[in-house]
Order: sequence, then structure tokens, then C-alpha cells
Amino acid sequence: MPIGIARAQSAPSAERPVVGLHDSIDVASLKFDGAQAVTPDELKLIVFTRTSSCRLVLIAPLCKLSRSQLFIDRRRTTPAALGEDITKIRVYYWRRGFRDAQVDTVLTAARHGMNVAFRIVEGEATRIGTLDVEQRAPVLSEKELSDAVVVHAGEPLDLIALDTTLNRLHDAVWNKGYGDVRVDTTVPRADASHVVPVRIDVDPKYLTRVGQVNFEGNRAISDAALRRGTMLQPGTLYTRDAVLESQRHLMQQPLLARAVVVTPPAGDSVKTITVAVAEQKPRHVDATLGFNTIEFGQASLDLRHNALGGGRWLRLYGSVGNLFSEQLNGWGIFQQVIPEDPIFDADPFVQPAYEASLTLTQPWIAGARTSASVRAFANRRILTGVAVDQSVGGFVGIAHDIAPRAPIGLNYRLEAVRVEAGAVYFCAGYGICDAATIQALSNTQRLAPIGASAWIDRSDDLDSPTHGYTALLDAEHASRATGSTFEFNRILGDASYYKPLGAVPSTYGITKPPKVLAFHLRAGMMRPMDSDRTALGIATPGEGIAHPRTLFYAGGMQSVRGFAENELGPRVLQVRASSLLAAGCTLATIVDGTCNPNGVPNDAVFPVPTGGSSLLEGSVELRMPLRKNLTGVAFVDAGHVGTTGLATVGQAKGAVTPGFGFRYRSPLGVIRLDFGLRPVGEEQRPVVVAIPDATGQLRIVQLQQEKSYSPVENPSPGTWRAIGRRIVVHFAMGQAF
Repeated sequence: MPIGIARAQSAPSAERPVVGLHDSIDVASLKFDGAQAVTPDELKLIVFTRTSSCRLVLIAPLCKLSRSQLFIDRRRTTPAALGEDITKIRVYYWRRGFRDAQVDTVLTAARHGMNVAFRIVEGEATRIGTLDVEQRAPVLSEKELSDAVVVHAGEPLDLIALDTTLNRLHDAVWNKGYGDVRVDTTVPRADASHVVPVRIDVDPKYLTRVGQVNFEGNRAISDAALRRGTMLQPGTLYTRDAVLESQRHLMQQPLLARAVVVTPPAGDSVKTITVAVAEQKPRHVDATLGFNTIEFGQASLDLRHNALGGGRWLRLYGSVGNLFSEQLNGWGIFQQVIPEDPIFDADPFVQPAYEASLTLTQPWIAGARTSASVRAFANRRILTGVAVDQSVGGFVGIAHDIAPRAPIGLNYRLEAVRVEAGAVYFCAGYGICDAATIQALSNTQRLAPIGASAWIDRSDDLDSPTHGYTALLDAEHASRATGSTFEFNRILGDASYYKPLGAVPSTYGITKPPKVLAFHLRAGMMRPMDSDRTALGIATPGEGIAHPRTLFYAGGMQSVRGFAENELGPRVLQVRASSLLAAGCTLATIVDGTCNPNGVPNDAVFPVPTGGSSLLEGSVELRMPLRKNLTGVAFVDAGHVGTTGLATVGQAKGAVTPGFGFRYRSPLGVIRLDFGLRPVGEEQRPVVVAIPDATGQLRIVQLQQEKSYSPVENPSPGTWRAIGRRIVVHFAMGQAF
């Protein structure tokens, strides 16, 4: 095939020499002129020729200044390779139904190398005149046939889509138990009209069942244990779903590095199944180091013994977080989760958080879909800016897959818990301000809920879904009957839905990610029981007491992104007595609560999240591909946290925040950078102040008058600082939902 090479002059009197067949050419740019039926991104994936590019987006300015290979990924081609690329493009067009497509190349001089252009004349497409799908036995319904067929009369004769149709018909019939189904197609040669009739013949033949099941490659794990882990049991139908689900359940066993069901030969209605497995070492050690923007430095160690017999394994896990929090708080990309305020006791929040657990798991109980686990644990969790939650206890749970990627579970957790927080937190969050009751809540208590959960995942990708949905439902009950001093009922639902916009399904061979409209909804409710006051050692009557872990908080990188972590929802303003005195109050008016706090500057008060008993959150994201592995996102988040049934001075709060961000799909996962826009406007918030009583103990006083407060409108911030205060930055791994 001819290769057109345009000669370019480097100077008026000097002509660049024509390159030889195997001479190297630096590729400055690459174009596909005339490509309409297929996208340039598709063609770039099949050709050898590539453009030189900056190695990392972050060093793009350096790539502009220097052409060093340290910064530039220099790509070269040759005229011979260009000829091979022409053949690849023509074959690709032929498979897409454009059998008369013509391709040529033109090279022109550039500042750094050569500009390469493939000039394409697609020509007239060969189209499907009629499409007939015949079943020799009525195995598939009309809807199942329609779902499997992705080619239609009048469309170009796309062999990629036709192959996809044949495979989907084969799999659909196989899932009915016809393992030896045969699917044939008849496509005659196109005539001058460029229209061909297409016929697909589906012969299901006979039902196939599982006979003997053999295992190869296992040494540490027995055949009997592996047999419980498969859905392929003697006498059952031999179906594709049973094969895939068997492989998935076996691969959930950490001892197995590989599990493959070998396809038995056709010709027999009773199939002898062979499962080939490859085992890993029975002992495994894994250590990690990392960080995130609200929990600072983190480290973990994971030890596992994978071969305890019967498929059981034992896992010892330990992690520590919140490392260097005092030094990193508010520095660079890290959020300021510890306020610079003398009245805030920061010491509990700068100490390390930790988690340690020992878990024994038994898979494949009475079948592949059921498993159980027992765990002992101890941990110290930090609820950012709220409280420190310490616990030690045990957990037992059982899970059952009612369908692939659709488990349900039942669990019971018994733990000794202790809440470490200031008196302001108990007064604002629990409505309890006397020292004796606060001391009772600060003592070790029991938290023992019984829970049930259900989850389903019908999305197409774990990291970046383009279509499908996920849903989660979680419910808990704790009372004296379950052994808990905290008594409550709690339910939480979470759902996401992903819809591609104007995209051709991936089964057509399109590899460019589509635009995606993603929706997320989270809603929950909890109600504490009045009867738990006695169990908690609180003598005074009143409403039930909620443990902070059971409350709902909003705001943050996976919530309403116009707010920092836990910032949206019921909050009170904590203020120093000295600030009130400076604003014109007297000690007497502070003690009796009549002091007017509005004279205190906004930057002299500290908002304290108190949590709520109900939650409603929603998000909409438009995800738009920008370039390879890079996606732009525009989003709107909304949330509301209520306080019904809680004795709290914090008020229910809701907000809507827009924003934008970027996603980069790296080898380690999706890297996310979001910018949320905080709402403008002041709000009325309750104010509390801690003052010493006659014994020297801190006493909490709630002022009768609320304060008008806005974190954005602090005194004289300046234009740029005011804009900066409205922008909340979130940097994290993984999608927001």
C-alpha cells in the first residue's frame, strides 16, 4: 500500500531528505483524518505509531521547557511500521462493516519530529438486510433473545458485534442447562448493493448435568473442602453461572491463587468436571504504609494462616493511624481537623488511633454460598472533632449469598465501650450537663447490637462504574435482651445508580469510557430507648441516650463535599468565657445565661458537631472523560441531619453544595481531587461556655440567646481569603460513591 510522505523544508534552500523504509521517525502528533464511523481513540489502540508525550501530567511545565527523555516519553515509528498500521486500520474497518475503506499516510515536518496523519476514506458500509435468529427448540424467550442480540437489520455488518451476539446467545442457552449448545451464522458475500441477509441458527441439543467432580493441584486443602466450595454438584444442571460462581467462591479462599473449571468435551449429557487449582503459601504477611487527608499517617500489618483444615483461615490484623496529626494538621493537603483553640482539648485527638483483631473464618458451610466468622477485637476510633471511641469485644457473624454479588448477613457484636470527650460534647450531644451524669457516661459501658444486612452490586466496574447499580440495607437492635446498656433501633440504606450518556455498549468493542451520570442516595434513622438511662447509671428521667457511633454525621469527602468532615448537621458553638467578657458580658450574665454572644467574633468560637438521629443525603455526578485515565467531574451534593428523639441543644441542619473535581485512574486505584463550594450566609447556632464552679469542676452553661455564625464571613478576610474559605478541598483514593 502506498505511503504518502510530504517533504518539508527546514530552510528555504535546504530540503529534508526523504526517510528510508526503516528509518526512525519521532512522532510529534498523530491524526486520523476522515474517521467518522469509528473514533480516533479506537484506532490509536490498534496501531503501532504513538505520539511522544509527557511522562506525568504533574510535570507538564518541565516537558514544555525540556525535551529530555527524563520528562518526555519519546515515541518513534518507521515507514515500514506505518505500512503495517495502514493494514491494521483497513482490517479494523473491514470488521466494522466498511469493506471498501482506503487508508493513506502523510508526514509533515514539525518542530520536534514529524506530524503523522492517517487519511481515511471510509466508503459505503456493507449493511445487514435481514436478520433471522432461529432456535431448533424454544429455549430462550423473546425478551431473552432481544437482550442477547446486539446487531439489527439496517446497521453496518459489524463482525465484532456479531461475534458478541453469538457469544451471548451461547451463554444464555448454556445457562438453561444446554452445555453443548451450538450457535452458527450464515453471512453470504455482499453484492453491489452492499446489503446482505444474516441468519443465526441456535441448536441447544440436549440438557447437560454434572457427573463426577475432580480436583487437581491441591495439597494443603482437601477435595472434600473444595467440593463444598463449588456450585457444581453431581446431578445438578451444568450451567455457565454455576461455573463462574464456583470459581468466584473458590477464589475467596486465600490459600488458592487460582481456580479454573476445565471445560469438559462436548458429546456427553453427563459432564465429568475437572477443577484445576493452584495453592499459595499457607502463611502470608502484608505490611502497608499510607496517609489520607483527615487521618494523617497510617500503618498496618496483616498476618494470615490460610490452611487450618476444612478451608478455614486465621487472620491477625493490626493498624495504627492518626500518626503525626499534630504536625500535619492543616498543613498542605491535610485538613485542619484539630482546631487551634485553647478551649478545645486537642490531646485525645492527636494521640494515635488503632485497631487490632483476630478473626477465624469458616467458608462453605453446607454449601458454597454460606460462611461464618468469629472475631476478637480492640480499637480506638477518632470521630473527627467530636469524640474518641474506645472498645474491646467480640463478634460473630454468618453470611449467605442469595445470588452472585448479593449477600445477606446476620451478626452479633458484644463490646465494652468508653467515650472520651469534653463536657461540652455530653451537654450538647446528650442534653446532659451535670458532672455526675457526664462521669457515668464516661465510664465503660456495654454496646451489644444484633444486626442484619443485605447488599447487592449490579454495577459493571468496581473502581469506575459506567452502568448498573448498588444497594445496601443495614439494621441494628440493641437492648437489655441483647446484653447492651445502650438501647436503640437503627436502620441505614445506601444506593447508587450509574447511567452512561450517549455511549455504545462495551460489548461492541468500544473502549473509550463514556460520560456517566451517577446518582447516590443515603438515608438512615435511629431511635434510642428511654429505658437505657437506668442501665447507664443515670438517675434522672428523660429521653434515651445514644452512643456517638450510632448517630449520623454529614459532610466530608464521601458525603456533602461543600463541608469538611462531620461539619454539616447539628452543631453548637463553644466559646471561651474570656471572649464573652471582652464582648461586654459580665460573669453574672454568663452564669445565668443572659449574656449576648453576638459581639464575639466568628473566629473566636469553635463549632462542635453533635450528630443526629436521622439522615438524608443525595448526590448527582456527571463524569466526563478528558483524556486517557483522566476524568472530570461536576457534582451537586445535598444533605440533612435531623435530631428527632434526641435530647440535644444542636439543631437540625441541611444544605446543598455544588462542586467539581478530577479522577485519575492509576495502577493503584482511582485518585480523587474534589473542590466543594461551601454555602454563603449566616445561621443561628446555640452557644455553650465552660466555667469553673465552686469546687473547681467545669460547669456547662447554655446561653439563652443564639449567635449568628458563618465560617466564611469572619472579620475582614479579604477577597481572596473569603473565596478560599468557601472552597473545601478533598483528596482521596476511590470514587465518592
